[in-house]
Amino acid sequence: MEPADSYKGWIIQSQKVFYVEVWDSRGNRHVAVQNAKTEEEALELAKNWIDKYESKPGRMPIDVPHPFGDMIDMPF
Repeated sequence: MEPADSYKGWIIQSQKVFYVEVWDSRGNRHVAVQNAKTEEEALELAKNWIDKYESKPGRMPIDVPHPFGDMIDMPF
């Protein structure tokens, strides 16, 4: 953590953290990790986040392609 500073009576302190974004197979962006202390921790937390995301009911695994189009677009 960096030394604290003050501004208009507020104490400001910055710190270096790792932030991880992930994209699923449909191109949707998710913020998996916001404040890891090391790169290794960030990657491990992101993998854990993906595992939890895929295990939720109604979620498709990221490596399974999503079919294009809606059912309404399908010919009868």
